[in-house]
Amino acid sequence: MADSFGGRRASRARPLAAAVLWIALGCLTLLPPVACGQVLHPGQGPFSHEKLEHGLESWFDQPYLAGNWGGLRTTLLDMGITPSVVFVTDVQGNPVGGQTHGFRETNNLDLDLAMDMDKLAGLSGSQFHVSFSVRNGTSLSDIDIGNVFNVAQTCCGHTYRLVNVDWTQKLFGDLLEVRGGRIAAGDEFMTSILYGYFLQSGIDGNAEGIFFNVPMTVYPVATWGIRAQVTPIPQLYAMAGVYNGDPTLGQNSKHGVDWTMRGPLFTIGEVGFLLNQTPGATGLPGNYKVGGYYAAGDYPDLYFDVQGGAASVSGLPPLKHPGGNGGFYFLLDQMVFRHGGPESRRGLIPFVSLVFAPDTSINTMPFFMNGGLVYRGPFASRPHDRAGLGVVYGEFSSQLARSQRASRSAGNPVGIQSYELALELTYRFQVTGWLRMQPNLQYIINPGGTGQIPDALVAGFQLSVNF
Repeated sequence: MADSFGGRRASRARPLAAAVLWIALGCLTLLPPVACGQVLHPGQGPFSHEKLEHGLESWFDQPYLAGNWGGLRTTLLDMGITPSVVFVTDVQGNPVGGQTHGFRETNNLDLDLAMDMDKLAGLSGSQFHVSFSVRNGTSLSDIDIGNVFNVAQTCCGHTYRLVNVDWTQKLFGDLLEVRGGRIAAGDEFMTSILYGYFLQSGIDGNAEGIFFNVPMTVYPVATWGIRAQVTPIPQLYAMAGVYNGDPTLGQNSKHGVDWTMRGPLFTIGEVGFLLNQTPGATGLPGNYKVGGYYAAGDYPDLYFDVQGGAASVSGLPPLKHPGGNGGFYFLLDQMVFRHGGPESRRGLIPFVSLVFAPDTSINTMPFFMNGGLVYRGPFASRPHDRAGLGVVYGEFSSQLARSQRASRSAGNPVGIQSYELALELTYRFQVTGWLRMQPNLQYIINPGGTGQIPDALVAGFQLSVNF
């Protein structure tokens, strides 16, 4: 797969010295972020930022490895300053299948600083947000397996990067919220908090099929954009965003500081219905979302006849399709069983997402789906643990396969892509208030979609620390 705007398949090498530098800076900023909309960077969302008072909890129970600094954290929060440092590492190997057998580690250090501008400057309903990412390691999928849905949550974009620089403004109470600046569309659209419980990139964060087709951004890559969300009633929201769709801005060499606006534009909209989530609701909660997207610009034809052969055979540049590219998606999750009363979060939640990109002549992956089960708090003694079973399926374009067959007929040893399927079984232990350990098994069927790579078994774990 070509490099996606979200950094899914970006380059890998960056010095550890950068991580040391950002850790030093992080000593000034150590609280979890005030989320903008649904922004949940890898490893962050599930950590609590309550009970800050020093001495009320043991070191193992408190939400931060570094504690409350003798009350300094609470002081900063009261001022309206909410910093955060979260470190996530994925350690995995493939003892069976793939191109070679390997053992790899990849990690992400996330630094966030959110400022409540109401408290700091008297600007009601305003928040300023800035974040940084430092990634190191190597990709098991890229080097050893050869599959397209990466097996690691922190798989890609291994470099230091300025991510978010944005402003959020609430207007008319809670009716309208506008967020603009350097933001990532994937942090808020086509996503669910349930996705963060998985390491497989086909589930984690977003329904990944979209990244094969259009330049949608996702953490740790951000670009210029503006998003507006309207919430007419608590059970319903509608939001839309417009972003700079220049795919080169996601390159590691840019480090998030190329602030040009070369375009083309990428737009996306979503409507969501939140079932049984208002105060006093007694039914089982659910989330139902439908959305659509459009990317402007010209897109190359995956196959076209020139002098009786494919573009790759003739050597001529591919035919361009003007008029942009678009698609639509559906996401839903619905709790079907709950332990405890109506306020309990413990229970079984099935989920599914479907992504359609109808034009097979320009979309590498015209159909994508993921789904599975999440069990929150499977044991009464461990209410913060999470168990997950997930499946990912991506179908490659028939026109792409046609082009690959033509290229093979011309003597090129290329594979013919059909589909890739990934299965994941995972369990996340909330070891302490600030530490999570997540053993993980994945099985990759038809890696790369060509049938030329043996199915791969992946075993490993993720470690997440909230500083």
